Amino acid sequence: MRRLTELFGKCRYMQYLAVTSGSWGSPSIPKLTSSDSPIGVTLSSEEVSWVASSPLLGFALGALTSSIPLKIIGPKWSLLSASLPIAGCWLGIAFSKSAVVLIVLRFLSGVCDGIIVTVGPLYIGEVADKDIRGKLITFFPIFSGLGNLIVLAVGPFVEYKTLNFICATVPILFATIFVFLPDSPYFLLRSGRGAESKRSLRRLLSNDVDDTTIDERLKEIEATIRSEGTHKFNVIHMFSKKHFRFAIFISLNTRLILAFGGMTVLKSYLQTIIGGTASSISPEISSLIFAIAQQPPVILTAFLVDRVGRKILLTISTLGCALMLGLEGIYFYLQRVAEIDLSAVSWLPTACLVIYSFMQPIGIGAMPSIIVGEIFADEIKSAAAGIPTTFSGSCHFLLAIFFLPISEAWGMHVMFWVFSVFCFYGAIFAMFVLPETKGKSFLEIQETLSKSRCC
Repeated sequence: MRRLTELFGKCRYMQYLAVTSGSWGSPSIPKLTSSDSPIGVTLSSEEVSWVASSPLLGFALGALTSSIPLKIIGPKWSLLSASLPIAGCWLGIAFSKSAVVLIVLRFLSGVCDGIIVTVGPLYIGEVADKDIRGKLITFFPIFSGLGNLIVLAVGPFVEYKTLNFICATVPILFATIFVFLPDSPYFLLRSGRGAESKRSLRRLLSNDVDDTTIDERLKEIEATIRSEGTHKFNVIHMFSKKHFRFAIFISLNTRLILAFGGMTVLKSYLQTIIGGTASSISPEISSLIFAIAQQPPVILTAFLVDRVGRKILLTISTLGCALMLGLEGIYFYLQRVAEIDLSAVSWLPTACLVIYSFMQPIGIGAMPSIIVGEIFADEIKSAAAGIPTTFSGSCHFLLAIFFLPISEAWGMHVMFWVFSVFCFYGAIFAMFVLPETKGKSFLEIQETLSKSRCC
């Protein structure tokens, strides 16, 4: 037993345990549009649109206001305070009997999701060592993809209420585990709680680390906090320094690429898209394959991100997605506009989407969270982190609302080509603008940003 404890200590298990309760995807809603809707009311297409998009609107609001709890109670308790209301929302959704109640509850769950997605990477960035920081932040997309897979695999075979109960157990489990884990040593030291910060570091570091090493880490944290000064925050100050502006610019661009890379919209309307392609593979099987294909790359990314770096992974991901989305658009154009018989390649739409679902998590899906967890200076972190997440949530909401109307008016191929162009832009951004943060401390990252020619 002693040897087992020493092994866990050496692998810094507290840092891994602190981030293994990731965010899970929301269930799909096809059952609500059927004639035997589980809530007793068949939803119209407009109601479906709002049920699907209301969490994204709430997500934007939650991200925008996340700086308030983050500054007052810190990252750990911000995450805890947002987790249990999500469980309540899922339970409410299970027993709701109207579209209005569904929309409101999903909006509220989106608010909590916005807080979690904004604060989570910041917490991970502050509790993780720099050599495993990127790996740990990728736990968010890993668990998000796993949740999506479970919902797609289990959802069709269980009752509506059962599916919602399963979703409700996840935030409860998260809170049960997370309440016992250490708080951010940065937040504790920033709050004048030096002794608690030292105890937190001792729990996060391996058991064989001596007091000298812990004191050195505390001095590094103090230097990081002190280097940003004691300015009273305001919006003007947040844009007053070059490295502040560049950090915001980078985070906004990674979120732009994530949103207009199309994943959120494609997951929401996947069965509708596949159903309109005359694919030889059924929409249900296609969506399950789509979810399964996302699991290996997110796990692979966790092992590669701190070895090969952020730039390479984002470049590979964006180029691969741009190609697959472009081909998907060509298929829709030839089928619906040119009216060419494509029965010989009816498998192509599903194949392109599956390859896309493999390529997207490698960089596009993972990098925004990693960047937010690393790029912001301590002085503006609590306020600035919500900006890219709010921007992302707003983009996702608008895409969810307008995807089908635009596709019906201009053609599905247009939306796929738009997504492809943004992915190609992401490759250019990754190669020529994005700084490499692999293995760098927070101070070193800020120094890199200060030396950049951008902003």
